[in-house]
Parts: sequence; C-alpha cells; structure tokens
Amino acid sequence: MSLSDVEKKILDILEFDPYINQQEIAEKLNLSRPAIANLISGLQKKGYILGKPYVLRKFDYVTCIGGANIDHRFHLKEFMVQGTSNPVVSESSLGGVIRNVAENLARIDEHVSLMSLVGNDYAGQKLLEETKPIMDTFAIDVLQNETTGSYYSAINPDGSMQVAFANMEINRHMNRSWILNHAKHLRLGEWIIMDMNVTKEGVESVIEFSKREDKRLVLVGVSSPKMKNVPEDLSGLDLIITNRDEAQTYFQTNVQDLKELCGLWLNKGIKRAVITAGTEGCAYGDEQDTYLQPSIQVPKESIVDVTGAGDAFSAAVIYGLMKNESLQQCVAYGAMSAALTIQSNYAVNPKLSINLIKKELKNNENI
Repeated sequence: MSLSDVEKKILDILEFDPYINQQEIAEKLNLSRPAIANLISGLQKKGYILGKPYVLRKFDYVTCIGGANIDHRFHLKEFMVQGTSNPVVSESSLGGVIRNVAENLARIDEHVSLMSLVGNDYAGQKLLEETKPIMDTFAIDVLQNETTGSYYSAINPDGSMQVAFANMEINRHMNRSWILNHAKHLRLGEWIIMDMNVTKEGVESVIEFSKREDKRLVLVGVSSPKMKNVPEDLSGLDLIITNRDEAQTYFQTNVQDLKELCGLWLNKGIKRAVITAGTEGCAYGDEQDTYLQPSIQVPKESIVDVTGAGDAFSAAVIYGLMKNESLQQCVAYGAMSAALTIQSNYAVNPKLSINLIKKELKNNENI
C-alpha cells in the first residue's frame, strides 16, 4: 500500500521515538492532534503500526493462525496395559499444530507472527513468555474465564503414540468476528498459514480475505474430527496438507491410495496438495500430476518421540514453497525435517535449521 508524505514522516518520528504521544507528533508536523490520531489509525489498519508503544513493521511476516497449547507427554516405560496404573516419565512443552509449525518456520529463518488464543491462566502466561523470544506474539489474544489449550499423550517405548487427549475448547472463539478483528494482522505479509482449530466460519473468512487481498493461503490438518471445519469451497488455495485419515474423513471415503486422495483435493481447485501417511511416505501433486514420496527411514533405536513430526514436515514444505522451490524439493525438505524431529525429545527440534535439513538431505540416499 502506498503512503502519503505525511504518513512517511509519522513513521520516521515513531521509529525514532516509539513512546512519543500524539500531541508531540502534531506539533512536529504542524497538524492537529485529531488529524494525527486519524493518520495513526490508518497506519494501524494498513499494518504499518502493530501496537503501542508504536511498534513498526520492518519486514513481511508469515502469519500463522490456529491452536497454541501446552503439551503433556507421558513416556511409558513398558507398553500400556489397560485397566491398571502404568509407570511413565512425564514432561511438558509448548504445543499446538500451528504454534509448532510457526516455531519450525522461525527456526528455519522466517519472520513469524502467531495469531492465536490463550486463557488468562498460568499455562497461557507460560506459553506467551516462552514463545516471544522465537516469534512475534502481538496477535495472540488473552481471554478471561477461558482455559489455555492442553494436549495429553501417552508415548510407547518405541516412540509411537498409544493414546492422546486434547482440551481445545478455547478455540471455539476463533470465529468470523475474531478473524475480522485481526484483519490488520492478516495484511502483514504475503503468506497466511492456518490450521483447522479455527472454526468453519473463521476458515471461510480467511479464505475470503486471502482472495480479496491477494494473499497466499495454506491449510494444515489437525485431526480427523477437525475436518468438519474445512469448507466446501477451497478454490484458489495455494496448498493443503493433511494425513490420510483427515482426507478420508473430509471426502467420506475409504480410499487408501494416497495419490487418489491427493487428486480429490486438486479436483476442488486447490493449486497443490500433500497427503501424508507416516512411515509409508506421502503423495503430493499439482495441476500437472500426482507423485509418491517415500519417508526417510529412521532406525527404531533412534526414534525418541513422534510428536510434532507432522508439524515439522508441514513447516519445511511451506518454507520451500515460499522460496519458489519445486514441490518435489519442498516435500524432500518436509521428509527430512520430520525425520530430524522424531529423533528429538521435543515437538520442535531445537537444533533445526534449513542448513541442517539441506545437509542431511545430501547425506541421505533415499531422497
């Protein structure tokens, strides 16, 4: 968006002194305070001013919209026995599909803004404090009388998931009104990434916005039950990433073939689609064709925890797409990112970088 000379002068003043008040700006520019207030309001709507003190946007953000929560993982010492107490080693960390995708993107060198909801509780405070050093959190709302999202999983000795539970009731507030209230944050860059924790009307709102504002939009699956939030009209979407179960749920089909499922997404007018299936690999496609990609085989003894593997995969695929790589290369990035993540104790591998991903790809014969 073009700026007037006065708007440019205001931004120069605010960059020098973010704490300056409107009357002082008015005196510097020989304008009235109400005129300055209107100009600043306009700059906020355009996304050039992010908050107060007047935080200025100095680069394009990748805006990530969806769930952010605390993960509680219980590592079973032996395989689970039903109906009795099972010894575990427990740990907690930050989680949520889009939050994990956002952190992965930040660790591979993207400027990320997370747009989400937390409760006014200890978990919400912890999530904000630990997220701020990694990405921008000015678009996260703190809701009174709501509980920050939480996820509980029991992990088998081989690293596979035995069972999981999620309390994401707070996400019901991710509706059309919430999206419209954050319109300025959706204008902060070219790319919007959204998971299916957003309600159906919220998803529809973001799709409409992306078309109207010419933004590039990616949808990332969360779980089969959350596919109810995916609307019918998906035409023009840049990319959708789901697993096999999520695609089957959306299309109400028992089709197992990954390429066929990928084709169903593409038939809806989506530009690119990726369907994952764990150790079976994935299918990916665009308007040209669909293809299969094997997973990177990690020795069983090296697998620590599969939590976050899908989010790491999605982030690396999206990163490649933003860098105008071929879809084949994007999927290769995703496969390696997932492989590196399941060898870590964390849902997001703290050692992850795009250089590490590229280095490991060169050393791997399967890619």
